[in-house]
Amino acid sequence: MLQRRYLLLGLVTLGATVIPALPLQPAQAQQSVELTLVSYAVAKPVFAKLIPAFQKEWKAKTGQTVTFKESYGASGAQTRAILAGLEADVLAQNLQTNVTPLVEKGLVKSNWEQRLPNKAVPAYSVMVLVTRPGNPKQIRNWSDLTKPGVDIIAINPKTSGNARWGVLAGYGSILKTQGQSAAQAYLNGFVRNIKTLVNSGREATDTFVKNRVGDVLLTFESEIIFTNEAIPQDFPYVAPSPNLQVDFPVTVIDRVVDKRGTRKVAEAFTKFLFSPTGQRIYAELGYRPYNQQVRNQFARQYKPVNKVFTIADLGGWTQLDQQIFADGGLFDRAQQAAAKR
Repeated sequence: MLQRRYLLLGLVTLGATVIPALPLQPAQAQQSVELTLVSYAVAKPVFAKLIPAFQKEWKAKTGQTVTFKESYGASGAQTRAILAGLEADVLAQNLQTNVTPLVEKGLVKSNWEQRLPNKAVPAYSVMVLVTRPGNPKQIRNWSDLTKPGVDIIAINPKTSGNARWGVLAGYGSILKTQGQSAAQAYLNGFVRNIKTLVNSGREATDTFVKNRVGDVLLTFESEIIFTNEAIPQDFPYVAPSPNLQVDFPVTVIDRVVDKRGTRKVAEAFTKFLFSPTGQRIYAELGYRPYNQQVRNQFARQYKPVNKVFTIADLGGWTQLDQQIFADGGLFDRAQQAAAKR
């Protein structure tokens, strides 16, 4: 399990990390290589453990030192930064659709999901509702988010994948169980109760935990498991059912690794995420690793969810983006309706 010596707040950037070199024979020594990793805001804690583990393993195997530059931020903004010229060797995302623009521009090959196990998704999570101690607003399911007097800390779906998963978890659950009309009513009520709309998952957690704003925080299960291990006081949370499987895909940026000559090491790093060591680290940081054997070893830390649906069950990202998140879509219309109240 995690140790409470980890600090949650103030996690914004992490400098290059270097594992001290092991004694090597001269013939073993290779020129060091630097990788740039770009990822979503709340991924920093898990990569703070994955990177040193990979560096140690790669050093022992090849004699080569690997250093990392890292960038963490709102997932949509990270993709836009790469499109604007940020040279990332590896991209770890929280939305497949944040990779799509890179494929369209020729930065990533179209077969990126087939190059790694499980469609390039080493771990997943579900969405949870984090409440104040004692759960004074009695928030237990998705519909409770629409009750009068509930102040929600939410993330802007225009900038964050975390936000899109959060919107779709509740919307999709109501859609599956009660139909389109009820799902639209849920979305309107959810948006009406948003007290603070922030730009990233890290900012949302800090707003709720550090600044103590709001009654409920909608975020990844992995984020609150880590948070509760990192701070003195645990925050209660529920994982409503049905729930949505949240995938965290990873890929190398083909154009960059070929230009910089880093493909071999970059691909080795992405493959390491699927190794037993990588999978165990994901579990230790609150994620649900794709390896079921490892996941079962950590089963007690996860909230039971009776039914989990996927984005495909809701029609796929193309349809959902156009219907809900595009300019003038259901989310925008719900915001406009809330502003008139």
